[in-house]
Amino acid sequence: MKPLKTSRFLIHPTRTTGFLSQTFRVTRPGDSQKYILKVGSDQPAAQQFSRHIRSFQRELLTYHLLKPLEGKHVPECIASASVPDGSDGLFLLREIYPCRTGDQIQGLSFKELSSVAKSIGAVHARFWNSNQLSKIKAIPLHHYNRAHEASKHAHTFLRRCKSLLKKKDVKRLKHFLPTIAQALRQAEKRPITLVHGDLRADNLLLVRSKVFIVDWQIAARGLGAFDLARVIGGSSARPLPLRDQHKLINIWQKTLRKGGVRRYNVADAWHDYQIGVALTLSIPITNGPTLVQLSIRGRKIARLMVRRFFQNAETVLGV
Repeated sequence: MKPLKTSRFLIHPTRTTGFLSQTFRVTRPGDSQKYILKVGSDQPAAQQFSRHIRSFQRELLTYHLLKPLEGKHVPECIASASVPDGSDGLFLLREIYPCRTGDQIQGLSFKELSSVAKSIGAVHARFWNSNQLSKIKAIPLHHYNRAHEASKHAHTFLRRCKSLLKKKDVKRLKHFLPTIAQALRQAEKRPITLVHGDLRADNLLLVRSKVFIVDWQIAARGLGAFDLARVIGGSSARPLPLRDQHKLINIWQKTLRKGGVRRYNVADAWHDYQIGVALTLSIPITNGPTLVQLSIRGRKIARLMVRRFFQNAETVLGV
């Protein structure tokens, strides 16, 4: 496809297309800087879901909150807009170059995960128990990828994802559901911060030893350690032993402390991480049935979700 020429910009298609959005590379004659344009999806199902969660409104507000961290842990947002119902909009971001986008299937190394822990830790520290955040009704409390609906989706998960499951997975599912329900109750009593909610390799820009976090469309208020559980359990290129996971949580806790969080020690961080790991058990259950029917890549990701999240829960929680 040839780039679309306007009076001021050249808009080039990219290979990056998310469920809720599509992105383009933008250049301007005489300007050495390159930009990324993100707009809503043209698929009716995606538009309907985007309207349901008001995704563009949430991301617009989140980038406004993250302004002090632009160029450090998130890209610089030059312009943004959302339609009133939040279903569509646009974001013009300054392109970070050179960088590469993480790949959910390929996964992340321990070194890359360490950089993620620092970047998301800086975000969490800035909004730790923040009164400012609690007043923004458009950024709701997190549902942790519909963890409260895990029991409702369990039958469909077993039916549509049967070929992805081992016999022990089927047997363990009945133990997972009360574990998820208990974790939801525990999360309600823990410190609240700004949570990305979908922290995985596909939503990361990797630049040497730094990580920039993108796609804040389901950002919410909730348990910060869930972001760690999401990215460690779902995007590690290899199963991480317990000692390496402790190291990553220690890095995150130190970043929180550096960012001004007090009276939250390593034991607190590990306890919350365990709650987060329990909550991630719902991700394959609620998302898997849709992913297996979405595309070939979607099926691969669903298979990885089952294997990675279930195995990590066994490592961390013994379930």
